Amino acid sequence: MNTTRTSVLAAAAATAAALMLAATAGGASAHEARAGDAVVGHVYEATNAAAGNAVAVFDRTQDGSLRAAGTVATGGLGAGASLHSQGGVARDGRILFVVNAGDGSVSALVSTRRGLVLRDRISSGGDFPVSVTVRDGVGYVLNQGDDTIRGFRYDADGDLHSLPGSTRSLTPNPAGGTTDAAQISFTPDGHSLIVTEKAANRIETFRVVGGYAGDARPHASAGTTPYGFDFDRRGHLIVSEAATGSASSYRVRPLRPITGALADTQKAACWLVVAGDWAFVVNAASTSISAYRISHDGSLSLAAAVAATTGAGPTDAAVSSDGRTLSVRLGDGSVSSFRVGAQGGLTSTGTAAGTAYGTSGLSAD
Repeated sequence: MNTTRTSVLAAAAATAAALMLAATAGGASAHEARAGDAVVGHVYEATNAAAGNAVAVFDRTQDGSLRAAGTVATGGLGAGASLHSQGGVARDGRILFVVNAGDGSVSALVSTRRGLVLRDRISSGGDFPVSVTVRDGVGYVLNQGDDTIRGFRYDADGDLHSLPGSTRSLTPNPAGGTTDAAQISFTPDGHSLIVTEKAANRIETFRVVGGYAGDARPHASAGTTPYGFDFDRRGHLIVSEAATGSASSYRVRPLRPITGALADTQKAACWLVVAGDWAFVVNAASTSISAYRISHDGSLSLAAAVAATTGAGPTDAAVSSDGRTLSVRLGDGSVSSFRVGAQGGLTSTGTAAGTAYGTSGLSAD
């Protein structure tokens, strides 16, 4: 058991009690709700509060709308300001993983019949963790402050364990300073890790064998300031580029561009998620969402420069597990939701109020 486990479980017990009271209060109204109000999923947002990070939970209903459903402490500290990243919250089944940039840790929370419950917390092994990725019992966290990645293991109960000897350094930024890395993720087959670097204008790849990452291999980005990314159903890498207001697609092994820096005509294309054959880019400075169609070969075409508009300060995005709902975090921590149409169209289903401190992670089930 990790040294943080005792305090984590104590906090979890208090949180669970509070959630049980909330669930009891909401039970009666649930019976009176219309069929369209039935809860079919959730959206999870890290609050990133410096005094104590937490996960804000939003219920997702059948019509795609969201409603606030409470918060659960992570046991760690947030940064109190933007992480300038994507992937600050990740999910594997019923286990949710959250970076705590303020104290250099990663928390695991488990979805139970009582709601979301804090299970464990472990050191990130570096400075200022901003993104985490998990797959089949192995996770890696990206430490933006010291340009490192570090692995850990987790079990079906959400218990976390260190992975000795797993720390790897990013390739040094030739311009000096940090690479200002934005996101880390396993490839869909789990054989590689991908990291985007905003300041170095690169994409790094790491071969993964037996849960251990190899050395970093740097690749020039097709566009300027690679930021958020996701994968299509065929394993192609789709990346947003903030400075050029564009998106690019790549074959992964070896990493080669398919479509390079296709502009969306908007400003600050920072966060990118994929739903089926569509990639959605959240443009922070234009308060808009652009839609790209992804062809079978991974090539991109711009379907809509403005598929939807958002409220002020859009700063993250997540797609539900069924691919039918897109959620976008706004500057004040509120979350807007959109139904995804068969042809990539977006229809607003409203905004749920929330509070968070800068870009800090968003996930959906």
